[in-house]
Amino acid sequence: MTEQSAATTLPTLLVVDDQPLNIQVLVHIFGTDHHVLTATGGAQALSMCVDQLPDLILLDVMMPEMSGHEVCRRLKADSRTKDIPIIFITVHDDPDEEAACLRLGAVDFIPQPVNAAVVRARVQTHLQLRQAIHQVWELAFHDPLTGLPNRRLLNDRLAQAMAASQRSRSFGALMFLDLDNFKQVNDLHGHDVGDLLLLEAAARLTQCVREVDTVARFGGDEFVVLVSQLAQDADDSRARATTVAEKIRTAMSRSFVLSTNSKTPLQVEHRCTVSLGISLFLGRGSSSNDVIKWADAAMYEAKAAGRNTIRFARDQSALK
Repeated sequence: MTEQSAATTLPTLLVVDDQPLNIQVLVHIFGTDHHVLTATGGAQALSMCVDQLPDLILLDVMMPEMSGHEVCRRLKADSRTKDIPIIFITVHDDPDEEAACLRLGAVDFIPQPVNAAVVRARVQTHLQLRQAIHQVWELAFHDPLTGLPNRRLLNDRLAQAMAASQRSRSFGALMFLDLDNFKQVNDLHGHDVGDLLLLEAAARLTQCVREVDTVARFGGDEFVVLVSQLAQDADDSRARATTVAEKIRTAMSRSFVLSTNSKTPLQVEHRCTVSLGISLFLGRGSSSNDVIKWADAAMYEAKAAGRNTIRFARDQSALK
């Protein structure tokens, strides 16, 4: 493992202080087993937080141009950085100052000069807590098999996409699909092979859309693809959604080679088709539940029409 690749596995700390000596002390304490970034001012720190997303910030209170208080306020007001834990480190060992920092959203307050053992222990505690919170969040909002967003996170992202559609007056699309005859895979080859197929299907679906779009596992062999910001014209949006759906249909039709690592290894080649229903939406004229319901109904119409079929929702209220 190279030095650079090893550094990426270490917790990343951002030390913010206008005094180089204070920075050197903290770098000396954490530099051997943490990836330590440094900033000498508030504006630089804010920029680095957005670019680097450190795991934890050690922040001085008294700095010229922008105080640590203001840096903390701006970080907590930004959705990209609001969850990064902040520990204030300051020469002001005052209960009122400590209370003010904690009210701003800091997780801890350490007076200077720092004790190396104490500051390391507190940083480690907050890094472990952050990791635990992240694991709980993953379990709550992601499918444990594929790692894709689950229904709960999908609903949240659909609501956000509909709000963005309201502002931009651009259509979005929700695509509901399932794998045709998936039950036969489980019945013939076992659930281990079925799980491998779901994993491979999730990976192919993700490759078919942009990073700003969402692929979610709805349940069983059902997946949902949320595509936002298509176009302001309904026909153009329908055409663009069709292009994405055709890309998905083509990707999923390629042969899957599924190999198990059990005591009796098994390799299965499987060809798959999908039934896919699409519901367009514009703004908040309809509820997110209705958009999902229309796409689901369109998917069942596609399945009834024959394997490997695409259908748009017939309920035109989805376009209001």
